[in-house]
Amino acid sequence: MASPTEKTRKGVYLRDGHRCVTCGNPTTLEFQHRRRVGAGGSKILPAPVDGLTLCHRHNRECEAEMQTEALRSGWKVRAWVRRPELVPVYYPLDRAWFRLEGLFRIEISRAVAMEMGCSVYGAEWLAWHEVIA
Repeated sequence: MASPTEKTRKGVYLRDGHRCVTCGNPTTLEFQHRRRVGAGGSKILPAPVDGLTLCHRHNRECEAEMQTEALRSGWKVRAWVRRPELVPVYYPLDRAWFRLEGLFRIEISRAVAMEMGCSVYGAEWLAWHEVIA
């Protein structure tokens, strides 16, 4: 997956309130690819549902020590997921789950988030959320 267009990047930053989704930091913002970019690059441009706004630190940590939390929260999606909009996203600062529709986020209940996550990941989603139920 290629880098987002400037329009997509700015739209995602606006959708996310120009702050890191995880900590609220308004500086060092980066476009976090929810789907794996892949080595060698790709010509596929990411859509707004493919990205989130993260600060530099959390963007790096989502690829390393925070990877399970990033998957559980919808900040990242598995490589085989073709429709990232089906994976709900948890915004900790809002203490709420959202489904992404382009440049919009629509708040959903935890029950709907669980249903959406299970429809994509099945038992893996349930296992991720067992400890925080």
